Amino acid sequence: MGIDKVWYRYKQFVEAAVSKTALETKDIYYLQERLFINIILYSLPLSLIAVIPTAIIAHQQGEQFLPYVYISAIGIISAVSLSRSLSLRFRKGFLVVFLYAMSILLIAALGSFSIGSIYLLALSVLVALIFSKRVVYTSLLTNIAIYVIFGCIVYTRYFDLSVVHHYTINMWIAYSFNFLFLNLLVIIQVRYIVNGLKVTILQEVRLHQDLQAEMSENVSINKALRESEEHYKSLFLLNPSPMWIYDADNLMILQVNDAAVRRYGYSRVEFLGMNIEDVRPSSKIPELHKILRQKKSPEPDCVVNTQHQTKNGEVFYVDVQCIKIPFNGKNARLVISTDVTAQFEHALAIENQNAKLRDIAFMQSHIVRAPLARIMGLMSLILPGPDVVTQDKKLFEFLDVSVKELDDVIRAIVSTSEETELQTLNSTLTEQGKSDIENLTAQYH
Repeated sequence: MGIDKVWYRYKQFVEAAVSKTALETKDIYYLQERLFINIILYSLPLSLIAVIPTAIIAHQQGEQFLPYVYISAIGIISAVSLSRSLSLRFRKGFLVVFLYAMSILLIAALGSFSIGSIYLLALSVLVALIFSKRVVYTSLLTNIAIYVIFGCIVYTRYFDLSVVHHYTINMWIAYSFNFLFLNLLVIIQVRYIVNGLKVTILQEVRLHQDLQAEMSENVSINKALRESEEHYKSLFLLNPSPMWIYDADNLMILQVNDAAVRRYGYSRVEFLGMNIEDVRPSSKIPELHKILRQKKSPEPDCVVNTQHQTKNGEVFYVDVQCIKIPFNGKNARLVISTDVTAQFEHALAIENQNAKLRDIAFMQSHIVRAPLARIMGLMSLILPGPDVVTQDKKLFEFLDVSVKELDDVIRAIVSTSEETELQTLNSTLTEQGKSDIENLTAQYH
C-alpha cells in the first residue's frame, strides 16, 4: 500500500472522528472546525519530531520521568481528540488546557523560557483562530498569570526548580514583557484576520441568499411567462376564427391555426409554404398590393373588406383584421379572418327587395296614377250642369267619386310601399349593420 493511500485513509479516519456533524453553511464556524481538524490531523504525526529528541535529551540529563510524560501526553491528546463520545467543544477545551499544562511543565522542568514561551505563543494563536473573543482574552490573561507566578518563584526561590537556577528576576521580567508584547501583537493580527474573514463570509452568505432569492424570482417569472406563452398559443391555435401570422417583408405565412386549416382546406404544411396572395382570388391581388403600399407601417389595428378563396376554389367574403406583432425576431402581422358571406348575401337580398318595392312604388305613382290623373282632369270638364237630366247627373257623380277613390287607393299603396321599405331596413339592421352594408356594397362592387 502506497504512502498516498495510507495518508488518505488516515485523513478520513481523523475527519470522521473529530467532526461528528457536517456544517451545511461554510461560515466562520465551519472554517474554525476545519482548522481544528487540521491541527489534530497534522499534530499527531508531526509531534514525534519534538517528542523523540526531547525525550532523549531529557533522559541523558537524568530526567527519568519526563520522557514518559511526553509519550503519555501524545497518547492522551490522541485518545481525547479522536474520541467520538466527547463533544467537539470539550475536546477543543481539553487540548488547550493540556497544552497549557505541558508548557508550564516544560518551563518548570527544563528551566527554558524559550521552549515554554513558544508553546504559549502557539496556544495563543490557536485560541485566537478557533475560539471566541472572550476565550482569547482569557488565554491572554492566563499567559500573564503564568509569567507572573513564575516570576514570583524566581524572585522568592521558594521552589527548587530548574527555572530558578537559569534566570534572575530582572532577566525574567525582560523576557516576559517581550513575550507578552509579541503575544499581544500576534493575537491582535490574528483576530483582525478572523474578523475580516467573518465579515467577508457574512457578505458572501448574504450575496448567496440574495442570488438565490433572485433566482427563485426569475424561476417564478419564467414559469409565469411559459404559462402566459402557452395561454396565448392556445388562444391562437384553438381560436374559432381563422388566423395566421405572416412575414411583412416577404408575405410568407409563418404560423396558422386549426380554424384556418378547416375553413380554407389547406393542410398546415401547405399553409406554411404559402404567402398571403395564395388565399385571394387573382382579381383581388392588385387590391392587396395597393392596401400593402398604403399601410406599409400598419396601425395597431386595421380592418379590410375583401374576398378570399379556399383550396377547392370557393370564393367568399371576409373582414380581415391585421395587427402588428413580433414573431421569432421577425417583422410580422397577425391576421384574423371573419367570414361575412352570409351577412353580405343578406344585405344584397334586402337591397333587392327594396329595389323591387321602389319599382312598384314608381310604377304606381307614375305609370298607373298618370292615366288616372288625366281621367280626373277630364271629369272636371264633363261633369253635368244644372240643366242635365237627373239620371245622367247621378251617373257622372258616381263616376267622379270612383275616380277619386281610385286615386286615394293608389296614394295609399305608394305610401305603404315607402313605409314598408323603411321598416324592413330598421327591423333587420342596426345603425352599425346599415353602415356595414354600405361598406360591403362599396368594397365588393
